[in-house]
Amino acid sequence: MALPARALDNLTPEDPASTWVIGVEVDLATALALARASTKALLELSPLAHREITAALEHEIQILEQQSDPLSLAAANAVKQYLPEAA
Repeated sequence: MALPARALDNLTPEDPASTWVIGVEVDLATALALARASTKALLELSPLAHREITAALEHEIQILEQQSDPLSLAAANAVKQYLPEAA
């Protein structure tokens, strides 16, 4: 995942902010990977777990879609991939 070029325009490798930007990118990528793995594991755990995680995902999608901003809608579409109908 890369940040927009405009976010990095004024940063040099020596700039402490560039280290922070890289750290945030790594943290975000790690969190996303862990969330994907956890969701997949929970869906496979048991029928009850499958039903509960599906309900939780549907709830999160509804909240994101109600916000109606582009980032929330994009996130809602990304979360939809974990619903059983989409798998």
